Amino acid sequence: MKLLKKINRSIVFPTMMGFKADKIIRSFAPNNTLNIMYHGVVKNDSCYFSPRHITETQFEKQLIYLKNNFNIIRLNQSELNTSIIDPSKKTITISFDDGFKNNLDCALPLIEKHKIPVTFFISSICIEEMEHRFLWSELIAGLNYFYKNQVIVVGGIEYKNLVDSENKNLTDRIKKLKPTERDQLLAEIENKYDLVSKIQNLPSEVWKLLTKQELIQLAKSPMVDIGSHGHLHYNLGDISIEDAKIELEVSKKKLEETIGKEINMIAYPDGSYSEEVKDLAEKIGYKFQLAVNYLSDKDKSDPRIQNRHGVASTTTFESNMLILNLAFRKKGI
Repeated sequence: MKLLKKINRSIVFPTMMGFKADKIIRSFAPNNTLNIMYHGVVKNDSCYFSPRHITETQFEKQLIYLKNNFNIIRLNQSELNTSIIDPSKKTITISFDDGFKNNLDCALPLIEKHKIPVTFFISSICIEEMEHRFLWSELIAGLNYFYKNQVIVVGGIEYKNLVDSENKNLTDRIKKLKPTERDQLLAEIENKYDLVSKIQNLPSEVWKLLTKQELIQLAKSPMVDIGSHGHLHYNLGDISIEDAKIELEVSKKKLEETIGKEINMIAYPDGSYSEEVKDLAEKIGYKFQLAVNYLSDKDKSDPRIQNRHGVASTTTFESNMLILNLAFRKKGI
């Protein structure tokens, strides 16, 4: 399998791109618009720790390809009714999740260089004064990285490489916990395995979140729109509707107070939502809601929510662009 993957990435996919297979693929897709998603951009490959970020080199190469082959519009779709869109091209939007500092340091200079509109969905916890500035997902990435192939005990259960004896994943377990339970378990992990100091010894571009002032700076760019990614990055479809309401309201309020602009877009953390959450988000003032995978087929006809395609950081440029063009069929609108 590894040999086949290597052959595909080094020979087959570049050859397909050379013969314009990407254009042929998208020409047969019935959908015309695709929302694509990133998390972060780094100077040096960081997949040894977490597969969330792509390198500056690959990101710029992708931006050039995207600009040459697609109409790129703002995610709130305001330009759909006011701009002349080339009918011979399909349309995309670009967004980032979480609110990593590398969005400002590495992604924004390239975005502004190529004059491409991008939406950043921010976990508003980054606005708070924090002793250590990273999300819980990076805490778990640190646990896996620093204790790889070792048996650890979390909440009375033994795990090796984040998997227990019943093949259940620790990350999936955490996502489904109630907020108070999740926070208690994360505190146990953090203290028991000394993860804060360990993670802080890694390059900051891998894990660090924006500060309040850095978010304000990011939001000032004419190429940038800001949306919510929740406050504490809870899976909103897995917690009580009361707790989800707090997440949606707190994030919207804090982001609006910080950047002085209306926040009317929400990208659900981990793509987790429910029918109740959709209705609630609309009432709170989120006009545009973004998923990762639709909850059900009826969401395809729900104008309040749209799907997104995540761009991988662990594969080649050619592989990514072929997959992106294929995604118009499954995740396009």
